[in-house]
Amino acid sequence: MPFTAGDRVVTEQPGKANQLAAIPILLIALVALGAGLRLWQYFANPAIWLDEIAVARNILDRPLRDLLTLPLAYDQSAPKGFLLLEKAATSLFGSSDYVLRFFPLLSSLVALVVFWRIVLRCLDDLAGLVALALFATAAPYVVFASQVKQYSFDIAVALLLFWLALDVRGSNLSVGKALRAGIAGAVLVWFSQPSVLVVCALGASLTAFFALNDRHRAPDGYSRFLAMTLGLWLASGLVAALAGLTSVTAATKEYMHRYWVASFPPVPISRVAKTLWPWDQLERILGAGGPASLIYPVPTIFFGLIVLGFVALWRRDRFVTTLLLAPFGLTLAAAIARQYPFSDRLILFLTPTFFIAIGASAEQIRQSLGRWPTPVGVFVPVLITASAVYPMAKTPPAYHLEDMKPELAYLQERRRPGDAVYVYYGAAPVVTFYAGSYGLRENDYAVGGCNRGDSRSYFGELDGFRGRPRVWVLITHSLALYRERDDILRYLDTIGLRRDSFATKSRLPSRVGSAAEVFLYDLSDPVRLSRATSLSSPVSGPSSVNARVGCGEGPQAMVASRGLATQ
Repeated sequence: MPFTAGDRVVTEQPGKANQLAAIPILLIALVALGAGLRLWQYFANPAIWLDEIAVARNILDRPLRDLLTLPLAYDQSAPKGFLLLEKAATSLFGSSDYVLRFFPLLSSLVALVVFWRIVLRCLDDLAGLVALALFATAAPYVVFASQVKQYSFDIAVALLLFWLALDVRGSNLSVGKALRAGIAGAVLVWFSQPSVLVVCALGASLTAFFALNDRHRAPDGYSRFLAMTLGLWLASGLVAALAGLTSVTAATKEYMHRYWVASFPPVPISRVAKTLWPWDQLERILGAGGPASLIYPVPTIFFGLIVLGFVALWRRDRFVTTLLLAPFGLTLAAAIARQYPFSDRLILFLTPTFFIAIGASAEQIRQSLGRWPTPVGVFVPVLITASAVYPMAKTPPAYHLEDMKPELAYLQERRRPGDAVYVYYGAAPVVTFYAGSYGLRENDYAVGGCNRGDSRSYFGELDGFRGRPRVWVLITHSLALYRERDDILRYLDTIGLRRDSFATKSRLPSRVGSAAEVFLYDLSDPVRLSRATSLSSPVSGPSSVNARVGCGEGPQAMVASRGLATQ
């Protein structure tokens, strides 16, 4: 407890001796490991993929005022502080991938250090080592540390706010310290959208503990200082939330709701028993299934470890446990109210609390096995850690998704004057983003249309290249549902001769992504050309114009917005 009982005399109660401080080498090694994994991913410099490009295009194509005041294009949403940093960086240092990804990397490194300090403060010995090992090697943390997205900011801001909340509940809280904490929190909320939930949850927890436990033990002026801090947090958080809401169009809200529909309780509510919401979302983030998945084996066991860890933490320090759980509870309540999706990368900021709980659980298990020889007591925590770290060890960086850079380099090296280049619509955003860097001018390539559910339209586009001896075809982001890639290649193999091909498979720790591919076809042989027409060639994909829904929205809208036309 931060206040003494009884008298108004206030002193800090010395905490339990933290044995973790006696083994700094292991802690520093884990921090170095986490930093090394993030830097490894950053310097690998894979191509920016579709979702990143949608954000990057807004940052690069818009003046600062429009970027911060108008709704983002391509149905995107991002915190104003993140956009401001990105715009400042690209304005000063250029638009390279390294510049665009620098601040996400920096925020991830900051989060790593802050989590290390939180572990020192809240956990002891084995518990802290386990928690820090899980944080350092969490696959989605490494992936998002090098993406032009705000999710690494979400993690860093949530941890910094938690750290500030720990600091303001203590006998040494002064007007200066309260003001500094208040300003820091008020600034932080502009860099993370879910931080509004975090400050509300932490503020409610601090207020409740003061009213129920600290009112008669706190030093003079403490209530005013605390109110100052929380007032700044709440006021800034509400303004940031309002600014975010007014910067999203009704069309974007509708698109986001459809995209994240599984993140909310099913309708009617009776379907909860069938879908097991929100357990289905927790299972996906603990196991495998999405970009933010931790890929733990047997997610149910790890969920049990998290519950056991929170029970152990509650017995030790109810205040810290409440601070850890409150953002989780409020985020879940917001999802039930259909105001914030409870799923995947949007709740990644909650996962550091899972690591703390798992660490506490490992220590609890070790203590329970205390009557056994030391190796037996340590075995289970080591097994827990090894199981959690295994996904990263099995598939270490560098990660890349639909990395078109090698294909564009391959094309640049082998393209001859007069060669035709056809870009499948799914590859259009990344090709147009990097075209100039690989010697492709806008009139050097043709971009196909988005014809989901109508593969024959692709055949019609390709018919425009009949008679050409060298036609390059670039494909990525082909959705398996529509089997467009298969139809296109089957048609080209029927009417032409494949002369060359090169592919780069996606490499991800938690899911399978489509490959980036380039093909060279000879479409000049009259005999082959007579084998099929766009109308006679068979298609394997679905034939439904309803499937075209989505072609003009979300990141895919970048293709139409750039006004690209076929040759």
